[in-house]
Amino acid sequence: MAFTFKSLLSGGLAAAAIFTAMPSTAATVIDATRITFTSAVPDWMQIAEVVAIELGTLENVAAASNGGSAIATSSGFGTGPGGAIDGDLSQAFGPNIWHSGSSAADQMLEITLGRTSSLASLTLYARTSCCVSRNFYNYTIYNAANQTLASGLFDARSGNGIASISFGDPSSGAVPEPATWAMMILGFGAAGSAIRSRRRALA
Repeated sequence: MAFTFKSLLSGGLAAAAIFTAMPSTAATVIDATRITFTSAVPDWMQIAEVVAIELGTLENVAAASNGGSAIATSSGFGTGPGGAIDGDLSQAFGPNIWHSGSSAADQMLEITLGRTSSLASLTLYARTSCCVSRNFYNYTIYNAANQTLASGLFDARSGNGIASISFGDPSSGAVPEPATWAMMILGFGAAGSAIRSRRRALA
């Protein structure tokens, strides 16, 4: 079968499409200082607990007991924003859960970590006693310079009302993104094609 640049290009593009469709390895989160949550629906916000695990110590640096603090645009039923970092993982609606005072799109919960930390994971516990369709959130993690370290979606609309993400360990070295892998494969394929063409020309 003839091996042409056209077949290489089409194969490389197919590989790129496959690798780009794969989920990315979670980025490392180094020197985080605060985390914000907004509704992705938008709708009323109802967060029972946020757990931010620090690399190395495995402590929850969002917890009030570890120096974490929380503020919110507004508060309604239940407790104030401190209910989201009080260490109570119960998800039923009650005094242990923070509930926004409005369903407007500008509602936000902001948690300042007890100390500057590199994070291993971030977990959100949402309300499960009612209205689980609201449990869909945007999160953004910042450093002290107000730069975004990581952001994404927390979908806790399933029955258990828990959403979690793990972050890469900076000490293990960087993992190439899918698009980078695709470009590397395309480059290797092009190099192989050039070598084969040269050998044919010499023969």
